[in-house]
Amino acid sequence: MKQPENEHKIFQEFADFLETEQKAPGKHLDAAVLGRVSNDLSPVLWKVYAKFTLIEATAGLLTLTICPQFGLGFGPHNQFLHTLHSSTSPVVFYLLCGLFFVIFGAALGGLILNRAEISAIGSSKYLYFAIYSVLAYLIIVALGPEAFVVSSLVWILGALLGSILGFEAVIRLRHATA
Repeated sequence: MKQPENEHKIFQEFADFLETEQKAPGKHLDAAVLGRVSNDLSPVLWKVYAKFTLIEATAGLLTLTICPQFGLGFGPHNQFLHTLHSSTSPVVFYLLCGLFFVIFGAALGGLILNRAEISAIGSSKYLYFAIYSVLAYLIIVALGPEAFVVSSLVWILGALLGSILGFEAVIRLRHATA
């Protein structure tokens, strides 16, 4: 018996709703909503790059705990990495280290940035990746003991490849699953 009473109450509330006078939101609210939508659809480019840089830098610092680049690291030296370093050519080792250092951050950036932010970056992402790779290398070299090792310059190429591979793989995966 309660069911018809509840249904009657719901229908009465709906009828009351339909009979109420329409009220348009004020111009202030319209402007606020339009501004918010505009910001969401076309974000400010420097904010997108700042967010992306923060993501990549944080992820880069986290990789130092696993792979102590240039003698930097937050834990004890890993014997496996020392063996890998001594058994491979310096060019290959630094290429792989550069790739590993940035691929995690680039992939996280691809996951965390929303579609509007990703499209705002557009094709300028390659220039950003190149600049980020060079700056990350310079910071690590400035803090590390191998500042004059020419073979470590290939680290930049590895970092550039890691950025492109990590970011593009995640973006393509997101598009495929959407």
